[in-house]
Amino acid sequence: MTLKLNKRKAQILDEAITHWEQEKLVSMEQSEHLRQSYQVANFDWKLLAVYSFWIAIACFILSVILLVADNYLMSLLAKLINTPASVLTIFTAFLSAALYYLGVRRRTKFPEKSISNEAIFFFGVLLTAVSVGFLSKTSFAEHWRESLYIAIPAIIYCGLGIKLRSVLIWLFFLLSAGLYLLSETSYLSDSHYLFLGMNIPLQFTCFGAIIIFISLFFPKIKIVKPLTEATRFAGLFYFFTFLWLLTIFGNYDSFHEWSQIKQVELWTWSLLALTCCTIAIVIGIKANDVMTRTFGITFMLVVLYTEYFTYFWGEIHKALFFAILALSFWFIGTRAEKLWQPNQ
Repeated sequence: MTLKLNKRKAQILDEAITHWEQEKLVSMEQSEHLRQSYQVANFDWKLLAVYSFWIAIACFILSVILLVADNYLMSLLAKLINTPASVLTIFTAFLSAALYYLGVRRRTKFPEKSISNEAIFFFGVLLTAVSVGFLSKTSFAEHWRESLYIAIPAIIYCGLGIKLRSVLIWLFFLLSAGLYLLSETSYLSDSHYLFLGMNIPLQFTCFGAIIIFISLFFPKIKIVKPLTEATRFAGLFYFFTFLWLLTIFGNYDSFHEWSQIKQVELWTWSLLALTCCTIAIVIGIKANDVMTRTFGITFMLVVLYTEYFTYFWGEIHKALFFAILALSFWFIGTRAEKLWQPNQ
């Protein structure tokens, strides 16, 4: 069976075979046989499938928004809303369960159609949240704390993500866990945005660090091993994104207080962010960990350019400002080119 690859992957494989030929690791006959074992796909159908399903989901969400904006349809929807919230809760919960069941059956029958299977799980995730939303309107739960309405779907996503080994559902659990943290700490701090002396960016930076630490144990636990990469990705995203926000806003909970300081006073956060980026790059290189290395390099550039705009935008002439910017990107481009083509 001939393996079909996109143009980029085929080029990488061809360069690898050429390198093996030059190093005398394979014979001419073997290299020719290897080249005949794959062919370049004229079109990346997998990428089209990914984009198509995401566009379908986006269009579905847009249709809901347009439904709300239409007066006639809203009048019809109002009649539906007259249905008791408890009935709507059960109905949407049943629909979400049916979608999860359909996704599992379809994945068993068509395991190769991973993208459409995950798309079905997405609608199950969406209806789970809708069901909890209706639950909040029932007399049974209307006086509950707001964070509980986030905790319930988070627990469901956690259980289903592990049970079904679904990366998409698991990522929604990690997103819901972040929202729960925001809601619960806001409640405990009486909406003052400081919890245990930490503002929201610092809270989520610590939250990301905890997720990264927990993900280190996932490869040793069989039931969650397939979710290792997704967990580490979420942890790195939380950690570096909010650490970057700390370089801009610091650990302030008041816009008024923050507006009174000079950006240079936040240099310690910038130093911390650059140190963490450097550590991530070193770990990524030594452990051959592409994800960690990519996050380190990306956010190091983000932090450096944020600092550049912050300190020099109003201090030097705009022509010089953009000239320096152009030279820096030219340098990055040439270095990246050398790393991408080390033998040329």
